[in-house]
Amino acid sequence: MKEFYRRLTQERRLAIEVLVVSLMINMLGLVSSLYSIQVLNRYLALGIDETLITLTFGALIAIGLEVFLRGARHNVVKWLCRKSDKQMAEVAMHAITTSRYMPFENLPAEARREALSGLNTVQMSFGPQNLLSLVDGPFGLIFVLFVFLLSPTIGVGVLLLILIIAALTWLLYNAIDDPSKGLIKSVVSWGRLQNGLCSSSELTRAFPAQQLISTKWDDNVQEVTRFRGMVAGLQGHIGTIGVISAALGSIVIFGLGSREVLAGNLDVGSLIGASILGSRAIGQLNRVMQLIEPVKRGLRSLELLGQLARLPRQSEEGMSLTHVQGHIAFEDLAFAYAGQPVPLFESLDFSQPPGTVLVFKGGNGAGKTTFARLLSGLLEPARGRIKIDDMDLRQASQLWWSRQLSYFPQEPAFLDGSLRENLTMGSDIDDVRLVEVMQEVGLGTFLQNSKEGLSMPLYANGASLSMGVRRRITLARALLIDGQVVIFDDPTEALDSQGCIAIANILNRLVKAGKTVIVMTNEPFIIKAANFMIDLDKKPQPTVIHADQLNPEAE
Repeated sequence: MKEFYRRLTQERRLAIEVLVVSLMINMLGLVSSLYSIQVLNRYLALGIDETLITLTFGALIAIGLEVFLRGARHNVVKWLCRKSDKQMAEVAMHAITTSRYMPFENLPAEARREALSGLNTVQMSFGPQNLLSLVDGPFGLIFVLFVFLLSPTIGVGVLLLILIIAALTWLLYNAIDDPSKGLIKSVVSWGRLQNGLCSSSELTRAFPAQQLISTKWDDNVQEVTRFRGMVAGLQGHIGTIGVISAALGSIVIFGLGSREVLAGNLDVGSLIGASILGSRAIGQLNRVMQLIEPVKRGLRSLELLGQLARLPRQSEEGMSLTHVQGHIAFEDLAFAYAGQPVPLFESLDFSQPPGTVLVFKGGNGAGKTTFARLLSGLLEPARGRIKIDDMDLRQASQLWWSRQLSYFPQEPAFLDGSLRENLTMGSDIDDVRLVEVMQEVGLGTFLQNSKEGLSMPLYANGASLSMGVRRRITLARALLIDGQVVIFDDPTEALDSQGCIAIANILNRLVKAGKTVIVMTNEPFIIKAANFMIDLDKKPQPTVIHADQLNPEAE
């Protein structure tokens, strides 16, 4: 309930107003009971129409006032919840975009996706209506108190019934925990299988995998069905308690009340009033107990969001240079992933002058992409330093450094949005320049043949496009940044011969422009043009080879 309390009390003055208005609303809720008592005891006894009119008019005024107060209170609480939801969404967005690379990657992708999808769950679970139900819950004791004033016997019966209903509901909700967790896991597992089948149509048709797929599908369906049946059964019991609680309340009240009437301790009007009050108290209890299940779901989502929020962040502060020349230096550089028995590389010392070309060569898993991420500031060395114009890269502002880089990662990644948005990344670049760069990377014809042009939508990480096209778009995005330092990670992968020619022309242009170029590749034509090569296949200390020692024909 801490989240409800946090939402309500983020504005102390409004919280006090909500509680005061809630008290008034629940006091006005007594009117229907008092009206019944007065009509039955006074009007039926005296038969004066003016009395009925006065009582009815007063009751209608009270109901109208209650409706007005409920509307005003709901608007206040809705504003508080919207403020909290906005803050939580901002925290999640900042966690996704500014968390340090490795801690973020170490959090399972499923947990990250579930955390973000849980934002909607949190908003629903801790929304205005549920918050108000919780606020009104304790005021149900007011109705029980008035029942006690009318008849202590009925009051005790109603209170005992409320306690029994609360205990049974609580026990059932606790019993539903394990099946709910099992249902979530089985649904996630089935979802993974569904995603794989939808995205890998070749796998399901070009290989004899039907039996394996059928077995996995049936197992997942059985698990989901089993847990869903268990959850539905327990939810049915909880719903039954909610439905019969009102009937049980009537039985208890009228059963005890009729004896009190015959004993002369209670009149009929007061019995009817006690019935209304008791039913309202039980109703408010049911609304509070119904919060248990959505609150548990909300708490699960909050826990996952908390994991995101607690991830260490990139420093928003940091040093920056007025002008970047592009001098890169590695001093006693070493790196190892967590849990790795041996370092990926160590004791690397090297200095790359501005305007030169450095190639990192190595097989799969040798560390080429890791080095690209180290140079881009995503990863930090385990030992030693990477220096940019004599400044330790760890001291640099990540935002500033990203603006100095023309970074071409190995894996293309796009936001859901237009081609234009993915090329500019929010920068003010005119369409003429965008078209020029698209032509330079070999996508001029592709752009001309597209009906939407630069407004072409990219969804699901550009899944509808071939890998070659996606990599060329990524290359165009890197070139548009026009950084002094260029990092290309396997730029020729998935490109045809025309694409390789485009890469060669682009690298030549960048070198002539005085850029510091760093390429992770095994391509002979790029290695031949390099000033230096670092062979990452040499473990644990990479070998540095200068241009006059390179022999690309032997590669």
